[in-house]
Amino acid sequence: MRLFIALPLPREIEESLGKIIFVLKQKGGGRIKWVAPKNIHLTVKFLGETSEEKLEGIKNAIEQISKKYKVAECAVDKVGAFPDLVRPRVIWAGLSGDIETLQTIVDDIEEGMAALGFPREEKRFKPHLTLGRVKENYGLGDLVSYIKGYTMAPEHFRMETLVLFKSTLTPKGPIYERLYEAGLGG
Repeated sequence: MRLFIALPLPREIEESLGKIIFVLKQKGGGRIKWVAPKNIHLTVKFLGETSEEKLEGIKNAIEQISKKYKVAECAVDKVGAFPDLVRPRVIWAGLSGDIETLQTIVDDIEEGMAALGFPREEKRFKPHLTLGRVKENYGLGDLVSYIKGYTMAPEHFRMETLVLFKSTLTPKGPIYERLYEAGLGG
């Protein structure tokens, strides 16, 4: 099973990000694989191909870690790109708010998964919501210009649940199935 741990978004934030994606698509350029709004989430840890024998240990770690944290108060407040807007590979929406809480949750999940034999993430956690992945960089001028000038009023929301997702890749995009979830704060 291809698994990852994430903090899902409230429906209204998914819908709002869907509207932003719709506008960004109109700016065209390059080949960009846009994320379906219902699939946008904050990835905490990508586990990859995982045997069923590890499921109970993963669930137990998520349960124990989730009890340690309160609900995270966050806001979506900007749009940008990784590594930058000169050669974008990922178009993202940025987060503000309880970023330290999110970072600590990620650190604890990283520790818990390392104890189960999963490799540690080498990159530093940068809280973002992936909106699209750039497949080819040609003709991105209008999109990049639009993103550079884009401003938005912060949209506040709460991240309340840690979820273990199973991801099934299909030609039409990934299908995510919730295998386990634990509310923050128990």
